[in-house]
Amino acid sequence: MTFVVKPRRSVIVYLKNVRQARQLRRFGVVNYISEKMKYAVIYMDEQDIETKTKLIERLGFVSSVSLSHWPEVDTTVGGDGESFELMIDPDELSDEPVDEEEL
Repeated sequence: MTFVVKPRRSVIVYLKNVRQARQLRRFGVVNYISEKMKYAVIYMDEQDIETKTKLIERLGFVSSVSLSHWPEVDTTVGGDGESFELMIDPDELSDEPVDEEEL
């Protein structure tokens, strides 16, 4: 038996009433519910997103639904061939003693 990673995505559901947020468990894994800002984050399989978001939008206590853009974000820092040099000002490296008052 091999482990297969299913592509998942988070869906942010903005609510009118937070009390009914428990009902969202049938659509996926409820990761977080914010009572103050009235939203919930649900993780669900990538292949089920279209059908389940349509069903979630039809619920009476849901004001809007939006998808997370995390899979589309480039998480690499810098580029492949980018290099940089550190420039040091020679005036800053003078051999003059520093007074304690300047610190």
